[in-house]
Amino acid sequence: MSEPVVDVRGVSVRYGAVQALDDVSLELQPGRIVGLLGVNGSGKSSLFGAIMGTVPIAAGRIRLFGGEPAAARKRALVSYVPQAEAVDWDFPLTVRDVVLMGRYGRMGPTRRASRQDRDATEQALQRVGLRDLASRQIGELSGGQRKRVFIARGVAQEASLLLLDEPFAGVDKASERVIVELLHGLRDEGRGILVSTHDLAGVPELCDEVVLLQRRVLFRGPPATALAPEALALAFGGGVAVPR
Repeated sequence: MSEPVVDVRGVSVRYGAVQALDDVSLELQPGRIVGLLGVNGSGKSSLFGAIMGTVPIAAGRIRLFGGEPAAARKRALVSYVPQAEAVDWDFPLTVRDVVLMGRYGRMGPTRRASRQDRDATEQALQRVGLRDLASRQIGELSGGQRKRVFIARGVAQEASLLLLDEPFAGVDKASERVIVELLHGLRDEGRGILVSTHDLAGVPELCDEVVLLQRRVLFRGPPATALAPEALALAFGGGVAVPR
């Protein structure tokens, strides 16, 4: 088996007296989509933050592509799409401008876009089905379209690892279908994808593997086993409907 793109070992995160993550270990291999499932407050966003270096870890270690996470981030190997973007939706940025931002780590100190940068941007827009809206101001798009824009930014970046925090929240069915097909395509190209989601019904189609998280890893394995009532009861309690 090849080297993991993400290797988390014994990671704990604390916010004062609150234990957000407790001895969490998991790995993500290239060419795999791993779904991260758990209730609100289970530590999913804290795990993403720890991987991205925005949340300090109290114990354990994280490796990306076999090395230090900061080195992978500096090389633009990692793209993160948070659940909510801190964006001024009235700012006069076009859809194309936002996607082009994914190329900044490859532009050099002048931040002047090359033909390669522009081509990568157009290809990413095409892959998410938004090339016809590329000149629109970002705030004019629907919620699902906005989500596709920020995923396109990661595609343009040519990141080998994509972290997506609730990419289907507030997304219309058309955008959901585009995102699922895109993530499968990126997986088949050898990229590693870690995605948190509350859409249990979509997990079997989307994910190759599932991690159930409740501050600790409760289960890791295939979707069919993760979605069994006894497994879901561990992570969600007894009131969760099992998708059929």
